[in-house]
Amino acid sequence: MRSSNTKRLVEPNTTLYPVPVVLIACGVGDSINVFSLNRIASCNAEPPMISISVRPQRASHDLIDKTRSFSVNIPWPEMEVVSNFVGTTSMRDLDKWEHVALSPVEAQMVSAPLIDECPVNLECQVLEKLTLPSHSLFVAQVIAIHADEDVLNDRHEVDYQLVKGGLTYKAGQVRERPVENFRPKELLIKAQEWQPK
Repeated sequence: MRSSNTKRLVEPNTTLYPVPVVLIACGVGDSINVFSLNRIASCNAEPPMISISVRPQRASHDLIDKTRSFSVNIPWPEMEVVSNFVGTTSMRDLDKWEHVALSPVEAQMVSAPLIDECPVNLECQVLEKLTLPSHSLFVAQVIAIHADEDVLNDRHEVDYQLVKGGLTYKAGQVRERPVENFRPKELLIKAQEWQPK
């Protein structure tokens, strides 16, 4: 048994492990966006529901609020740099879809697009919005799931153990953007080197 004698009291934050990295797509028509997010959780079983937290200052917040929908897109492990780029840039400044060659595709049940390059896509309909001090918490029902054959088991369930290389998870404090060594131009170069399968 490990000793706790060396523990120190530190500043409260949202340190969790594991923290999944997902891509959220939102909006409709010519006004669509993609961003990465790790403030996400499963919050109900029947019907299946998830929650995401988004800062009101972000462009995507209003898109989700107006359309009452979004999609959760699980990226391949090699898409980590793409996730970093779309999570640290704004649609107000550039077309993120074009810069990293992601393809929005039409969903079946919601107005938000799906990301074609991701192996799993969840269509989500917003049911509730809770205003928190720094974020809005959107609670949504998962009304459709699309999955590549490569990640389905014999029961036709998504099984992430089948994903070669695993999934992208992080440890540490959940943040909206990197706080150390953040170099957006270098990140863009790396993100553009990624090629879809």
